Amino acid sequence: MMQKAKPIIIAGCGPGHPDYVCPIVKKTAEEAEVLVGAPHLLDMFSHVRCERIEVRGRMDPVLEQIEAMQGRQVCVLVSGDTGVYSLAQLVIGHFGRANCRVLPGVSSVQLAFSRLALGWSDALLVSAHGRTPALTYRDLYRHDKIAVLAGTNQAVSWCAEQLTSLGDDYLAVSCEDLTLPTEQVQIFSGAEELMKKSFSTRTILLLLKKELLA
Repeated sequence: MMQKAKPIIIAGCGPGHPDYVCPIVKKTAEEAEVLVGAPHLLDMFSHVRCERIEVRGRMDPVLEQIEAMQGRQVCVLVSGDTGVYSLAQLVIGHFGRANCRVLPGVSSVQLAFSRLALGWSDALLVSAHGRTPALTYRDLYRHDKIAVLAGTNQAVSWCAEQLTSLGDDYLAVSCEDLTLPTEQVQIFSGAEELMKKSFSTRTILLLLKKELLA
């Protein structure tokens, strides 16, 4: 008799440190029959005895392997929160919302704003990680708070260009490796200063109206 397919669980694992993984995510991962995720996420659950599928680069082969696991409890581990530029949307798009159960986590964007004691409900979220945003400084200038998922030299260059165009009203704040021992939060007053710094691949860049940090 064919086993009934179980919903695929997509679990947000937070910004990197195990202390920021929600209890429900820990419990669910520990009960999974198959864990799917990047190596650093799988390492968070090295104590769990189950089958593992590593995510490295292209997702098509991974999705095919998940399809072959019908009848087993699959838990897909994703960085940060499931709703903020997440791998979760690719999995949901492939298998359908009705076949997925989503467990949100703490996002790096959420944490970046918390480090500055700022709310972020009015922030513009932009992903420049592996892409060039289709936005100009005119689009950005309408916002006092802009959070950019960076982590590449191209992303930093794009932010520097926007910071120059936005003018003296704005500054940049880099939030690197949040929650990890190498965490750094730094303020940059101009694009030239920003371009001199080498950043971690786990970096959020905030473009903020200066008055917010006064």
